[in-house]
Amino acid sequence: MAGAGDDTTPREAGPSGADPASSVGPPSLRVQLVLYRNSQGAIERCLQSIATASALARRRGAVGRAVLAIGDSSPQPILSDRAMLEDSLVGAPFDAVSYEHFGANLGSAGGNNRLFGDLSEDLVLVLNPDTYASPRLVIELTASLADPSIGIVEGRQIPVEHPKAHHLELGDTGWACGACFLARAEVVRATGGFDPDLFFLYGDDVDFSWRARLAGWRIVHRPTGRVFHDKRLTPDGVLEVSDAERRYAAEAAVLLPWRYSRPDLAERNLAAFETSGDAPLQSIARELRERQRLGQLPEPLDPDGTVAEFVADNFAEHRFSYGD
Repeated sequence: MAGAGDDTTPREAGPSGADPASSVGPPSLRVQLVLYRNSQGAIERCLQSIATASALARRRGAVGRAVLAIGDSSPQPILSDRAMLEDSLVGAPFDAVSYEHFGANLGSAGGNNRLFGDLSEDLVLVLNPDTYASPRLVIELTASLADPSIGIVEGRQIPVEHPKAHHLELGDTGWACGACFLARAEVVRATGGFDPDLFFLYGDDVDFSWRARLAGWRIVHRPTGRVFHDKRLTPDGVLEVSDAERRYAAEAAVLLPWRYSRPDLAERNLAAFETSGDAPLQSIARELRERQRLGQLPEPLDPDGTVAEFVADNFAEHRFSYGD
């Protein structure tokens, strides 16, 4: 990863030389989000905000055709009135709106990959449903992709920023957070998108980003592409973490170093879970040991460590810590 003080020279072109900004007319855009037990109010706020941002981007010529794809992993469909959804969103913001109830909880990786299945647009904006887009979000993110070497650009989360480091001038960063990023469709097709067989919820965005970088693409952070993300701090200033976040973050702490040729770190973390005295962590360790016994852990990538970065317990250099 390019650290805050690195002198990184941008590539002159992406892996195939493709540049949607250089084609006739502005690039087409797909916005997609995966729901899971979200409140109607949160979904409506998210959709209203991204409709505003998409409409402004179309008026300014940043994007052309725009569509919205919503997947739902909830036990029962959240958005049952599809006609009302289409009536409220089709028009100035979007040329088409689709909604699919998956009938199962596919996680963020599986849900987004299901939506990637019919991707025909030039660019795809992946959003969490607990986000609220600033009006210029789409304009700002597409501006970064005017550089053909950049494959993925992530937004700046507020009020709780992701502490991951980025180059202060060029924006280069090790991976793009799945809460809000814009990717070229070519990157999705070249990498196959997320890996839902390995990652259910956490670590999927890191893995996708690292495979994109292995394919030759740059990933950048765009501080002016702002998105509100409903993350909270405790009164002590520590980031609140749900049970699901804790579980899947623990899995990622083993699966990512295993996939990226650091079995020593994977074994260290497994051993720490096994001896932790923490019942949930010990349960995770047993499950991963069984996958290891059955040969279900991934084949290693990046043996030279060209893109994978393991710093303390993180997957990139961090600028600060909410735990300090």
